[in-house]
Amino acid sequence: MNNVTINEIQRFSFDNTNVRGERVLLNSAYQEIIKRKQYPLSLEKLLGEFVAAIALLRDIVKIDGVLSIQAKGNGFLSTLMTECDEHQNLRGIAQWDESQDVPDTFSLKEVLEGGYLAITIQPRNGQRYQGIVEIVGDTLSECLEQYFSQSEQLPSRVWLAANGAQCGGLFLQRLPLEQAKEGDEDAWERFTHLASTVKEEELLGLETESLLHRLYHEEEVRLYDTKPMQFGCSCSRQRTLDAVMSLGSEEIRELLIEQGSVKVDCQFCAEKYEFTEDDLTDMLGDQAKTH
Repeated sequence: MNNVTINEIQRFSFDNTNVRGERVLLNSAYQEIIKRKQYPLSLEKLLGEFVAAIALLRDIVKIDGVLSIQAKGNGFLSTLMTECDEHQNLRGIAQWDESQDVPDTFSLKEVLEGGYLAITIQPRNGQRYQGIVEIVGDTLSECLEQYFSQSEQLPSRVWLAANGAQCGGLFLQRLPLEQAKEGDEDAWERFTHLASTVKEEELLGLETESLLHRLYHEEEVRLYDTKPMQFGCSCSRQRTLDAVMSLGSEEIRELLIEQGSVKVDCQFCAEKYEFTEDDLTDMLGDQAKTH
């Protein structure tokens, strides 16, 4: 399956229980994100886990807008961000101190020392909401489980993996309001115990139906329709121009004098935008003129 292009997320549930789940598997969409910058392999893997995580979260949070995960810290990795919109467009980036050697293995706590995780819900129309989670665990999975415990107060488990070619994730959640089968009180413990036996190569190499059969062949699992996901950047010339305009007329004028134009590269997709004095004069009038 490693040679097959697959970028999709799929929900599933266990009949007559109050447990639901999701599985995401991405290859080319993930590769489109990491190829935009020369990442060390260990950062490619970490970014891949964040990409898989935002895909899982986006399918849970039903909004017409953008959901993002951003991690900030005081270690060599300063920022890591992934986001996904309502059309399942994914993008992400990591920024680190490139003068330092990046270790082959590390914990999330080590690379984001003293940092935090911010999960932001930004509807197209409506109020922005942000949840902050302190980075206390060694893995992103632990941080996300803490987030669900705090925000939704629903028992949730997350498994994530990435290897530079594929990234994937598995999510289980116990819902309190659904009708569970009488006498099956240990369903949650049983399902999470079985999921904990999943190996990285299975999470990244098996299609969802095969993975769930491997874990739950004695259970009644209901699969729902798959949803395709893809790399997609939300930048545009107009949005970039709006960002340039926010600098203020004095700083824009200084940039025009120094460089002859204002150039902006999108960090997510590497698209290059250039604005000349004539472009900016239309917006700022005489304040943008350099002579």
